[in-house]
Amino acid sequence: MTNYWSDIGTVKMTNTGRTGKFLDFNKRILKILRSNKKINSSLPSVVIEIDDRSLPYLRGGPLSKDEFQFMNVQFRWGAENSCGAEHSINGIWYSMEAQVMHWNTRYGSIDKCYDKSDGIAVLSYFMQVVGCPGIPDNPSLAEITNNLSKIKTIGSQTNISPYCLLWMLEGCKGHSYYTYKGSLTTPPYQECVIWIISPIVNKISVRQVYQ
Repeated sequence: MTNYWSDIGTVKMTNTGRTGKFLDFNKRILKILRSNKKINSSLPSVVIEIDDRSLPYLRGGPLSKDEFQFMNVQFRWGAENSCGAEHSINGIWYSMEAQVMHWNTRYGSIDKCYDKSDGIAVLSYFMQVVGCPGIPDNPSLAEITNNLSKIKTIGSQTNISPYCLLWMLEGCKGHSYYTYKGSLTTPPYQECVIWIISPIVNKISVRQVYQ
């Protein structure tokens, strides 16, 4: 992972209002391997995109020698804090899932990646709401949650700090992850994705959820 923790330019966060389908992971059948931004608002989903400067990229592990460039981060959640992620592990569901989308630069453009089995790579991170009183906010998510009130309507967006991806560091602390080849979770569900799922769960406070 390169350029994720630096000043990567203008970042926007958008409310997109999209949802996807669900998939359950079972540890017994899954292979475990070692190994300024904008916010946009269209059901419940928030997307983070980088407008300029050096885009982060990903390579290694199940991606071999190919380089996958950052596209956006898509957040998925549901009506209940007990279930909102699009994946689960051994039947355990989490409150939210952040999907960091990348495209394979070997194919020259994003549009050419959707009909390739290795065209898209998605890093997926779970987040769990901690409902106990007095639980502090997760500071690494504050830049995102503090700005959600600005994108309450579908299609609305706001600029946020270029350091809003620091929460991904928590998911990088482990040495294991799950990986499989599958589809996008939005129509038309192209079979073009290498999914990489971190088992490390980021905690988020109730106060941050209700922002």
